[in-house]
Amino acid sequence: MSQDKKYREKGDIKEQYLYDKNPSNGSTKQNYVWNLFGTVSSSLISVVLLLFASRFLDSHNSDIFSIAYALGQQFFVLGYFQIRNMQSTDIQEKYSFISYHNTRIVTIMMMILTSVGYVIFQGYDLYKSIIILLLVLYRAIDAYSDVFQGYFQQQNRSDLAGKVQFYRSWICIIVFGFSLLLTKSLMISSIVICLINLILTVVLDYRISIRNFNTKFFPSISKDLSSIFSILREAFPLFINGFVITYVYNEAKIDIDLLLSKGLFSNGIQRDFNVLFMPVFVLSLLFFVLRPLTTQLSIYWYERKYELFYKQIYILFTTMTILGVIIIGLGYLIGTEILGLVYGISLIEYKIPFVILLTGGILNVLALVIDIVMTIFRKQSYLVIAYITTFIVAKLITMIFVKKDGILGASLSFLISMTIFFITSMLIYILVNNNDKRKRS
Repeated sequence: MSQDKKYREKGDIKEQYLYDKNPSNGSTKQNYVWNLFGTVSSSLISVVLLLFASRFLDSHNSDIFSIAYALGQQFFVLGYFQIRNMQSTDIQEKYSFISYHNTRIVTIMMMILTSVGYVIFQGYDLYKSIIILLLVLYRAIDAYSDVFQGYFQQQNRSDLAGKVQFYRSWICIIVFGFSLLLTKSLMISSIVICLINLILTVVLDYRISIRNFNTKFFPSISKDLSSIFSILREAFPLFINGFVITYVYNEAKIDIDLLLSKGLFSNGIQRDFNVLFMPVFVLSLLFFVLRPLTTQLSIYWYERKYELFYKQIYILFTTMTILGVIIIGLGYLIGTEILGLVYGISLIEYKIPFVILLTGGILNVLALVIDIVMTIFRKQSYLVIAYITTFIVAKLITMIFVKKDGILGASLSFLISMTIFFITSMLIYILVNNNDKRKRS
């Protein structure tokens, strides 16, 4: 029996099982609709939490929240380890869910230990250190939840992943907002959001996994070391890529924090830059609205339906490019005005930096499309060149630009870094794809 035929039969069995559970399960429409709701909600959470911090806290605490959330996102990449892309495209189930789950436990432990080491090394005061570690813990719980969402997507149930994201995001938003409103304490609100996120893991992830798939996921790390190391080894290039690009995202914020602590900037600059940068961050997350397409792309590739595969890629690039142009135009016309109105701060003077940031964000999204395609090719390790090159450029120029021109300098350094990232990623994709086509012909 051919591998393709074997896979198709296996896929049919899965689809029948899901159908028996619920007649509407696995439908393309449900997958897209709930994935859209979930991704948009997940994208909005960072926006709204910063909004609450800006509205309910003074500029000093707003700055602390801004850098703490950015660092939480940085360490989240270590807990996430970019395994989701690998897991969701593992349609032949090379590794079991238990192995993916055990691996995620290991990466989350690394995430927490590394973050503790970081705050000690940086010499932050106790208050700032605790806030950072609490938000790292909050994101660690998100990273744990993600392994379940990856499993749902792998089983062609992106709708379930979307529902988890949707309910988790809005409950956390509401609870954090009310906590800040009532207590005006960033410390108390950070503790509360961690506890709520932990409870939601049991109520949502565990319950849905058991109810829909009868999933077993109790840790058995010592008995699964071979698979864990194998997954970590395969995902390592993706992790390096994700960690580096997130660091590039956060480089200006870290430099602003350093210069702020030295008294070279006034309170509020970190908050202002994070507000301006927020739509850029959301752009990168909104790419995952199209996440169900990645599983479909994998199916086309493994079934050797190359014409459909490349047509889907073309649609992705075209859609992202058109949306990008529209977003940049709207950003210039009304972007800073709307952000200033929503967050209660004046941002009119940052109109040009905002457009520069949006342009860099669009280039990053286009590079993310290439990243997904290279993962399906299982040639993601080649992209390490693009990520490392971008990282080096960002490290060389960001502090210089920020120190000289503040937010404008931070914006320019980001655009230059993303331009390098997109161009190098595209060149690598073209070389790998052309070589693969020659082998098939």
